[in-house]
Amino acid sequence: MNNYEAYNQLEAVLVNKNKVLVIGPNGAGKSTFAAKIGEKYGFEVCHLDKIFWQENWNHITEAVFEKKVNEVMSSNKPYIIDGDYFFNLSKRLEYADLVIWIKIPLLVCVANIIKRRFKYMFSTRPDITAGCDEKLSFSFLIYALKYNKRSGKQTKELLAEVYQKEVFVIDSYHKLRKY
Repeated sequence: MNNYEAYNQLEAVLVNKNKVLVIGPNGAGKSTFAAKIGEKYGFEVCHLDKIFWQENWNHITEAVFEKKVNEVMSSNKPYIIDGDYFFNLSKRLEYADLVIWIKIPLLVCVANIIKRRFKYMFSTRPDITAGCDEKLSFSFLIYALKYNKRSGKQTKELLAEVYQKEVFVIDSYHKLRKY
């Protein structure tokens, strides 16, 4: 698939969509992808990390998170929402017109997490709350590597059993970069 074909394929799935979810493992590129798609196709962009995390990596309660996400999902504006947050996924699926599932190899995700740590060593990522300094720990890398056994498996089941609309899978880093 060349870049032109990739562009056409992605554009075709985005036609008439108002609520698009971008899900996948940590470090897959969900936030970057969502920001670029939002800019290109006129979606408001909602980074779930920006809602969930407060300064110094303190998080809000699940109830407050759900309330804020419901406001976004029930809005009349077209949104592209990135983030995994499995505990809230079934609720988001009720509103979603399209799910884009980035399923790139987990070792690539870990490499991206390490690169991201150095890229944002002296600044805050644009998809996270100010005051959440980029950190890197061995336990987080292991957590990222266990995505398929953790929420990846549950996500696959949830999409197969509950979600009746379109799922667009990006299964390689090469494809992700083309889109």
